[in-house]
Amino acid sequence: MKQGRTAIWLIVLAASGAGMYYWGRHTAAEAPAAPNAAAADTGAQTAAQRAGGTGASGPAASIPRYTTGAARPLPSVDTPLRLILPELQRRAANEPAAACRLAAEMEYCDSLRQRLAGAESGVDNFERQLERMPQDTPQQREQRKRMADSYQNMADKLLTQSEHCADVPTLSAEQRAGYWRRAALAGHPAAMRHYASGNAFRQQQLLDSLPALATYRGEAESIARTAAMRGDARMLASLAYAYSPRRDSMRRNFLGQAVKSDPVESLSLFLQLLDSLPPAQPDAAPAGPRPGFGRSPSSQREMVEAQIRALTRDLPPDQANRARERASERAQSWSRAGVPRAPAAGGESGASDMTPFLLQGFVPDVQRQECDPT
Repeated sequence: MKQGRTAIWLIVLAASGAGMYYWGRHTAAEAPAAPNAAAADTGAQTAAQRAGGTGASGPAASIPRYTTGAARPLPSVDTPLRLILPELQRRAANEPAAACRLAAEMEYCDSLRQRLAGAESGVDNFERQLERMPQDTPQQREQRKRMADSYQNMADKLLTQSEHCADVPTLSAEQRAGYWRRAALAGHPAAMRHYASGNAFRQQQLLDSLPALATYRGEAESIARTAAMRGDARMLASLAYAYSPRRDSMRRNFLGQAVKSDPVESLSLFLQLLDSLPPAQPDAAPAGPRPGFGRSPSSQREMVEAQIRALTRDLPPDQANRARERASERAQSWSRAGVPRAPAAGGESGASDMTPFLLQGFVPDVQRQECDPT
């Protein structure tokens, strides 16, 4: 016999997952049309085109600098999406922050739907696991109870989060990427990072995004370089890995697939990145990786230094010197990269308190609150 309490929340979980799937399918036709790629800023050219294929020139001048002075605040991220969706759709046409927020909200809801579906498919396995657990001793019964309570708490949290997305239509993968692109080409820093890194495209939706990916391939490098020039350390790191000839031994992100290998440029960017990192603490204990592939400040520096040593070893001396010259010149003309702080104690993280870098040039997804102009 299945425990009554467990069965109740399992039914609720399954019903919620089915309900989210239904409204997503049923109302997809009501979703706003994808932003017109041609009507957006079409002046973004790749750095390779502007520099005769070297990939070392400055960023695209057509991407404006985003200023928050006159931007209106966005609704709270705690407000149910159905209550603010019409406002976000209306404002997204002209406000980069609203386009960023709309795309981030839809990405958040899509992730919740996938997690709900995964939880629903695991219900039977979990029930069988509970039924096989012995209950002969108080300790065994307590262990079973803790396991059921833990799973129920996880499900309760997921159900609570899913309430944010109730009664909201879905966007196609291409439409969502279009909103990210619109905000990126308007100079919104968080959207530039999310779009240029390739995070706007999801592995499970690649075939649905082929036209948007073709557009992305022609402008990702330019947008990434603009973001790096304006002080985005994550894009600086992502570009350094993307240009590295060692990338072929790595799992490349979309940016790494959109640019050509350039070891001199890679070394120069790693040198710039090293200059922006906190100095090494000689008395600090050896640093290990943070959860989720993040890195502590000390191990970040060690990671970058290892890349610099390898590239310097493999490059002829004249090319290594050229990379140092580029890094020195950019130190005068580019904004100094601002390295985001590591997650705060207690597990809470805000827009500026997130894992600074991930392995091999990947960057964390932009969170909904990072789109707010304030």
